[in-house]
Amino acid sequence: MLSGLDKTQSKNFSLITIANFFLFCNFSSFFLLPLFIKKLGGNEANIGFIMGSFGVTSLGSIPLVAFLIDKYGRRWFMLIGAIVMFSSSLSYLFVRELSLIFYILRMLQGIGFAFFFTSAGTAVADFIPEMKRGQGLGIFGAFTIASYGLGPTIGEGVIEKLGFSFFFIYTSSFSLIAILLVYPTKDAPFKRSVDPYGLDFFRLAFSRRYSVPLLSNLILAGGFGSVLNFISVYVRPKGLDVFYFFLIYAVTITSVRIIGGRVSDVFGRKKVASPSLFVFSLSIAAMIFINSVYKLVLISFLFSLSYGMLYPTLSALMMDKANPDERGKAMGAFNACFGIGTNFLAFAFGVIARDLGFTSMYLISAAFVFLGFLLFTLFEPQRDS
Repeated sequence: MLSGLDKTQSKNFSLITIANFFLFCNFSSFFLLPLFIKKLGGNEANIGFIMGSFGVTSLGSIPLVAFLIDKYGRRWFMLIGAIVMFSSSLSYLFVRELSLIFYILRMLQGIGFAFFFTSAGTAVADFIPEMKRGQGLGIFGAFTIASYGLGPTIGEGVIEKLGFSFFFIYTSSFSLIAILLVYPTKDAPFKRSVDPYGLDFFRLAFSRRYSVPLLSNLILAGGFGSVLNFISVYVRPKGLDVFYFFLIYAVTITSVRIIGGRVSDVFGRKKVASPSLFVFSLSIAAMIFINSVYKLVLISFLFSLSYGMLYPTLSALMMDKANPDERGKAMGAFNACFGIGTNFLAFAFGVIARDLGFTSMYLISAAFVFLGFLLFTLFEPQRDS
């Protein structure tokens, strides 16, 4: 899957990458959860709060899992995350109304996701040589995003033909597959952290050294969440099927990350990330023009193309800055910022959409991402490729 690795490294890299794909099939399918919320009588604000509650525990879990994986290894915490994700996703079978249990399950999903993704992202980084880090993380990210073409696309058909009960069985089964794939893997040798209490995570997260990529990632994630958290309820009233968006999204990002994952290794991180942030902000503003399948596909392509370059580039930049004994914390901080942007800002975007409409929400989100472009362009130093 990635050249330059020995047989054992290649096997473990491949198994973890594929397991992450299936875990994300579970995760991405739940972008259709707003349809279930609407069915139970919820509005846009309910959607924002329920979808955003995922981020409360996802973010809260990251300092703990970052500490644990730097001290004890990655594999067991991937397994714990996948088990929690499986059980919480399947438990939606018993939800019949918008009650506290809805929030509890969504928050349990946040814990499972944080444990698995932080552990998996750090585990694969352990296997990748530094000179191929952008390419390796690009492949890992490509399989992550390929899940968006399977999970929601087929999930929408499952809901329409078989109902939500079968949908929750369908989506939770992906995490069960992830458990089976992770179980035979082994951790790569890594330098164990000597931090006794996990406080170094907070020192790293708030250090000036990482401030620009972390803030840029948070802002990027806010724009990302404003689109993916609401896309299903935004396009349905226009008579459009959401699967067009997710299919183009998955195909484009998978292609970009496999073919272009090495671009930032060759040209440098800033030369790739800065223009990508600018195009990403334009694609969000263009959401307001969607009124046909043609425009939905075109805007999904621009959104996906720019975002497809950003994840491997910014995550590789974080790993470039990290010392060997703090990779888990660096990956954890990166994921924490993404969780804040994607989930916590969903609260605000949900209220804006309810009170001002989706046009205002997407224009505000686009302006927010443009500020991230300015921040990164002006304050992140250019390093040699």
